[in-house]
Amino acid sequence: MVENAAARAEVLRTRDLIGWAVADPAGATVGTVSDLLIGRDGRVRYLAVKRGLLGSTVLIPVEELDWGEQSMRLNRWRDAEVRRLPPYDADGPLSAEVVEEMGRVHPRFYGPPLHFDAPGVEENPRIVPLREARNFRLPKDAPNPRGWNVFGEDNERVGVVEGLLVDPDQMRVAYLDVDVSDDLFHLREDRHVVVPMEYVELRERGQDVWITGLTAREIALLPAYTGGGLDPLVEQRVEQAFRRRPEPNALPPSHRASAPRDDRTVDLPPHDSRVDLPPPLDYHDDEPMRAPHRDDYPSGAPYPDDDPLRAPHRDDVPPPLPPRDSGY
Repeated sequence: MVENAAARAEVLRTRDLIGWAVADPAGATVGTVSDLLIGRDGRVRYLAVKRGLLGSTVLIPVEELDWGEQSMRLNRWRDAEVRRLPPYDADGPLSAEVVEEMGRVHPRFYGPPLHFDAPGVEENPRIVPLREARNFRLPKDAPNPRGWNVFGEDNERVGVVEGLLVDPDQMRVAYLDVDVSDDLFHLREDRHVVVPMEYVELRERGQDVWITGLTAREIALLPAYTGGGLDPLVEQRVEQAFRRRPEPNALPPSHRASAPRDDRTVDLPPHDSRVDLPPPLDYHDDEPMRAPHRDDYPSGAPYPDDDPLRAPHRDDVPPPLPPRDSGY
């Protein structure tokens, strides 16, 4: 029996935490605690936070929260960043596959702990959507790929182009914003990824976009782009994924030209291959002036006797005449 109900509890029950307010470092309210998620090791892993009356529910790792009196405060994330978290589906199991995917596509929120020198979200990001870039205009003759279908190097469809991301300082289009098809991953969210333009081939005739370097599945598993200025950490992970695969701007395998083969096709050796030549004619020291004969020639080579116009050689000279009779 509790003697002093006003005493500060050191051990909290789940029902004591439900409804606690969650604020960001600036004090802005992010939402309220709606559930606790506990791992099989008995440790609290995430807090489910309900964002407003009609807002979605998101998962926040417990390490990102400072516990206070009847409230919690995020130690790094701001309200604008929490809005980028994927919605949590309480009806589906939080399986190992889902947890792994959360860390891969949302590395800043659910990935391994970041090093102290990891790039952070900047107040003025370097890469921004085209609509947010001031004084940036596409050339009049530049194609507009928004709405075009996107294919990986395995010829499988990834999704459609949602928009363009640009670098205003260099006045160039840096990335495509690709809306990925929903059936390519476990998490139920409207996922977008960014693809560097150096790995993009635009085909205006069919209004298609072909990505070289990654398959459709690999593109779908890139870190998620959650809108606004591009997170430098996401940009870094995307560049690393494409650098693992060489040959940027190469055509997909099915579109590389290949010559038809038939019985007349001959495979030539490479230019640096060694070619075996026939052995030289066999001469001996005891026969320094011996004329070549038929056995000296390699198989298939023409012998001079077969040539009616060949020049005479030593063997053609008739033998000397016998000595004349002394009585002649």
